[in-house]
Amino acid sequence: MKKTIISCLLTAVITLVAATTVFVMGAGYFIGNYAVHFGLERGTAENPQEPPRAYALLMPPEARQFNKPEYENEVWDLQAADGLQLEATHFSPRQDSERWVIIAHGYGCTQQNSWYIAENYLLMGYHVLTPDLRASGNSEGKYLTMGYKEGGDIAAWARLIARRHPQARIILHGVSMGAATVMIAAAREDLPTQTVACIEDCGYTSAFDLLVHQLTVSFNLPAFPAMNLLDWRCQKVAGFSLHDAEPVMAVRRSKLPILFIHGKKDTLVPVEMAEKLYKEARVPEKKLLLIDGAIHAASSQKDQERYFQTVSDFVRPYMY
Repeated sequence: MKKTIISCLLTAVITLVAATTVFVMGAGYFIGNYAVHFGLERGTAENPQEPPRAYALLMPPEARQFNKPEYENEVWDLQAADGLQLEATHFSPRQDSERWVIIAHGYGCTQQNSWYIAENYLLMGYHVLTPDLRASGNSEGKYLTMGYKEGGDIAAWARLIARRHPQARIILHGVSMGAATVMIAAAREDLPTQTVACIEDCGYTSAFDLLVHQLTVSFNLPAFPAMNLLDWRCQKVAGFSLHDAEPVMAVRRSKLPILFIHGKKDTLVPVEMAEKLYKEARVPEKKLLLIDGAIHAASSQKDQERYFQTVSDFVRPYMY
């Protein structure tokens, strides 16, 4: 009788655990899928180029208006390592030079978001390349990868410049997710030797850390199990782990000088992430510029003179 009772209890416990596991996995599947599609997938039936729906929470449509620099320009095309067709615009300065910069835009944006910074580099006499990152603008792709695969694409753009202009001196400059992208690119072995410096503006330590911060600080929600479920579905649906997009590891391997820039009023990516990136960077030269009063991705507008003077001073030793 006792064995029968114990057996029944064990069966009940196992059944309950199994049912709970199935429920949690099912809920996790649904929640994780929703989060991936909401935050990383671009396009709608009406507009295949529409940014991820989460972007609308950060940037209303009326704020997405940008002026194209009035410089000679042409469209460049590139096939990524995984076959995606990517597009960029090359702007030429008034007087030719071998100074080049590739500007990587942020999450949910397009190359148009890079044109304000591009204008300032053009005034300094640089050739400027503004790519649409994968799954953005006119470039192909369904899912953003928060800098992971985008970093390989930026390295490929740099190689294309180097093939066409062997004497080029190339800077990588990125904002927000674009900053994560250029930091990851700066650590790649296939980056051409013509690449001489990296400017990262308001980048994060890792995509995982960024989302944990948003969950726990901004929404007062526990990171576990939400982040684990999200990363699980991210790997299955979008083909990468949030831990793959980890600039803090990249700056430990990079051989390029890096200028770190961050706004002190940034609540999306906390300034502590910039301080950690700066501390962890094992690079030939590094500098940390913190802009008073600047919110996320707004340092170049908040203190334009200091921003671009610091950039110019930092990269000058690496230019001809």
